[in-house]
Amino acid sequence: MSYRYTDAVMRHYNILPVPVIQAASLSKEALRRLTWIDWYFTHGENAEKTCRHFGISKSVFYRWFNRFDKRNLRTLEFDTKTRRPHHLREMTTPLWIQKKIYDIRITDLEKSKYEIQAELKAEGIIVGRKCIQKVINRNSELRNLQHLKRVRKYHNYKIARVKAAIELREKELGSLVQVDTKYFYVLGKKFYIFSAIDCKSRYAFIYCYRCISSSSGKDFIRRVREYFPFPIQAINTDNGSEYLLNFHKEIKSWGIPHYFTDPHCPKQNGRVERLHQTAEYEYFNYQYDLLDDLDEINRHCVLFNEKYNTKRFHRSLGYKRPAEYVRILQEEKGGQPFSI
Repeated sequence: MSYRYTDAVMRHYNILPVPVIQAASLSKEALRRLTWIDWYFTHGENAEKTCRHFGISKSVFYRWFNRFDKRNLRTLEFDTKTRRPHHLREMTTPLWIQKKIYDIRITDLEKSKYEIQAELKAEGIIVGRKCIQKVINRNSELRNLQHLKRVRKYHNYKIARVKAAIELREKELGSLVQVDTKYFYVLGKKFYIFSAIDCKSRYAFIYCYRCISSSSGKDFIRRVREYFPFPIQAINTDNGSEYLLNFHKEIKSWGIPHYFTDPHCPKQNGRVERLHQTAEYEYFNYQYDLLDDLDEINRHCVLFNEKYNTKRFHRSLGYKRPAEYVRILQEEKGGQPFSI
């Protein structure tokens, strides 16, 4: 008859007598690991079944199973000793070259291994970049701590990734605007199309940039705000880097929420994804004279925005144009309609 072991009550162990376990004076964590191993041996020695029973991964189980020793139960205790080797392999680079690298770096901690290599090469000394990096790593005073602080500060900029409620899509004008980016090539040059669409009215706006960055995203969302004939109440994007930092700070300064889709779930931004397809298949694929000039592409973006919002009929809107649909909703709400 089998029973389920718990952390709260450590019962009888089948692999070892209780006095032996008590004599080892194991911690609660070590006893828990011993429970895994005991259950493994008394239930057919099936590692997968053991991991599923206790809710642990195979790598964790095998790590402690391989360390387990009946004659020394202290092996189940967490080892706090460092894993660093006792003896580091000596560098084969001559000491005078190491001294040369040291002297160059210590005078200017901003100098990279590439610059040091170039400076040594100019003096007729050929040395690899890996060798230079080893010298820097083995001497703590050669590390640029200020640079590390800047890097950590940048990477520690965390944003709460909140998912938008489905109800926001059809609530009212501007209740949720989806934003996304798509790249395409013109005569071998890569360009990025930023797109935004209001979920309620399908009112849309696209604009092209040469680089994809949060600064481009910030400029784009400002243009969207100026272009839309109604206030934006929330933004929904994927988890791309262009929607962090400057873009997110701009949204935050407006006092509106910035929602994110789940990773690898483009269907949660489906309406703006469909806008990309419409722009490509119904417009840009027919611009055979399109040049690889940013101003020229954005001129076509303006033409597409006008066509999409004021001339193209949408089945989802009851075969109305987005601008017409916006005007109808504004009149029903009692607001001031805009002219098409």
